[in-house]
Amino acid sequence: MEFRKEVEFSKVLLPNGSIEENRIEIRYDPLTLQTSRVIKKTPPIPEIQGFDEEIESSKAWCPFCPERIESMVARDPDLLKGELLRKGEAILFSNIVPYSKYSFVIRMTDAHYLDLNEFKREHFENSLFLIQDVLSKLNEGKYYISIGMNYLKPAGSSIMHPHIQTLVSETSTDYFARMDWSALEFYEERRKDFWKVLLEKEKEIGKRYVGETEKTMWLSAFAPKGFYHFVGIPEEREFLAMTEEQISGISEGLIKILKFYQSKGFNSFNISMFLADRLGEHFRTNVHVVARTPFDKYYWCDVYFPKMFHDETISYLVPEEYAPELAEFMKT
Repeated sequence: MEFRKEVEFSKVLLPNGSIEENRIEIRYDPLTLQTSRVIKKTPPIPEIQGFDEEIESSKAWCPFCPERIESMVARDPDLLKGELLRKGEAILFSNIVPYSKYSFVIRMTDAHYLDLNEFKREHFENSLFLIQDVLSKLNEGKYYISIGMNYLKPAGSSIMHPHIQTLVSETSTDYFARMDWSALEFYEERRKDFWKVLLEKEKEIGKRYVGETEKTMWLSAFAPKGFYHFVGIPEEREFLAMTEEQISGISEGLIKILKFYQSKGFNSFNISMFLADRLGEHFRTNVHVVARTPFDKYYWCDVYFPKMFHDETISYLVPEEYAPELAEFMKT
């Protein structure tokens, strides 16, 4: 396993007449070899101006709010026979705009909006338990299964109300396929899954390992796909086989990361979980979290042409520098 990077330097003549030199690291993902660029020059994050008006106006039509959810959400006619799955405040139903053969949404909370430090472990636990429930009803066959969350508009969410999605497809997404192929090649050479070896290496190096929650280890990603990119690696390989303790550990880690984001002035994020179920011994369920540009009255988007056309990400934050900061949150 190699943590490969190339380094370039760029000189800029500033308006005050001084010359500034910037270091750009082109880092290669140790599994897929996809590149990302780490530029240690953080643009200023503006103070959030507030968006109370949008919270209230979107609440007036939100289909996920308790008074509308029964009458407005779509339902699955096959696996769930038109029923809604419920656990605590979490409710699972079909995505009215499906992205795959089975496409589900889990409304996480009764509350229409939460600050990042208001998310609770049970919000994630209950949602993940419902996903386990519906996935247990799948018929035989190979599927690519993922879980994702977009929170607020910068993360691509069309509905403010906290919710998670899960996709079950016979065809993988592009990045999922890259991970699958690369992990299989790694396994055939080493007879160990990539994530086990990654953990061994990262704990040995120590610069990006941030700590653990129950049955789950957490790292900052070597080649980040966005701001403050963290990776969770569960002890239990397949999602459907995960115990309550394992689900709790993943959920607790996510809560700590969201509190960390809040402390840094962020309020928007994405989560992706790539599930090992139906894939084989070479793959291990893995969890990814990134912060997005803060949402406010005048928010700006952080997806631009390098991502849209080059499939390459840019981060202004250095993983080895922000990993120790999250490590402190993991201890609380």
